Amino acid sequence: MSTATPEAASLPVTPATGPIDPIRLAVPSKGHLYEGIVDLLRTAGYRVRRASDRQYEATIAGQPRFHVVFMRPTDIVIQVQEGRCHLGVTGMDVYAEHAFEAEDAAVVIPDLGYGGCRLVVAVPESWIDVGHVMDLVDLTTEFKAAGKSFRVSTKYPALVRQYFRKWGIYYYQLIHSDGALELHPSLGIADIIVDLTSSGTTLKDNRLREIASGIVLDSAACLVGHAPSLAALAREGEAGELALLLDAIDGVKRSEGLLHLEVVGGPIEPGSPTSDAAAAVASYLHDQGAQHLVRGDVWDEQGRPGWRLTALVATRKLNACQRTLYSLGASRIVGLPAQFVFEKDAPSTFNALRQRLGVGS
Repeated sequence: MSTATPEAASLPVTPATGPIDPIRLAVPSKGHLYEGIVDLLRTAGYRVRRASDRQYEATIAGQPRFHVVFMRPTDIVIQVQEGRCHLGVTGMDVYAEHAFEAEDAAVVIPDLGYGGCRLVVAVPESWIDVGHVMDLVDLTTEFKAAGKSFRVSTKYPALVRQYFRKWGIYYYQLIHSDGALELHPSLGIADIIVDLTSSGTTLKDNRLREIASGIVLDSAACLVGHAPSLAALAREGEAGELALLLDAIDGVKRSEGLLHLEVVGGPIEPGSPTSDAAAAVASYLHDQGAQHLVRGDVWDEQGRPGWRLTALVATRKLNACQRTLYSLGASRIVGLPAQFVFEKDAPSTFNALRQRLGVGS
């Protein structure tokens, strides 16, 4: 069981007066959340200009309205909630932990495509009789009957209370700690922990294991915003700074793991069939999951005719495909990383946000 993404279907907002300038974007000051958003923004055409990692303010090249500030992920939620920052990047785990006290902070993009992890219940490996979260219901009752406290270490007390309540777990003591929780069971500080993990390696190295249905929350880096400020920026329309930023992020995310593939065949000798090879290549690429196949005619330097196919294909597929493409009649294959993929009918983060905010087009 995972908690639902704390994201309202619609957002009541207070009308803002006047344009927002500068637009303050809060970014984690260090770590993988910082590195990921800086890379994503750079790919999207928003290069953060920061002189050193000790500088807590920065600009975005060619985007004078944006002002970047660096702070802790927890502080970002608070500053966005209070409207001092209009946009912020943090972890969904951090946002969800503080969502109940951050009514004006809204999720804009729940998953920016990096920083994926999950908040899980982990027990000592020696607890062979505890394999499912429901086993904790009986165990906590036994602890209570014996006059002992069932201790749970976590950095996320609000999420843990919400999660345990859903499973009918009521007899426990929360130990709120920001340290290395994996040591707590072996040191006798707690009986179990609820902590973040991505691969599970750290838990295993400390003789802990996840239990079935023990996922409290799936988390990733997310973009949040101050709802009244978002409404004001959304009113600037499709040419406004918010729309342009969200469209660029959409385009980058849609291009992840894709190559723009060009396959050329020919020259075609006089009297030879012109479509057989192109059709065979197109059919093969389609079977490999290629998208947006387009065929056209080409001519070489001597004016001899040939054919050309373009498509979007998964990067991991190309190397395995090349020899088959040659055998089907291809003479040249070019694969270029796709930086942006825009599709007219694809979901739009900006349009969805505008609808949630009740801001007309």
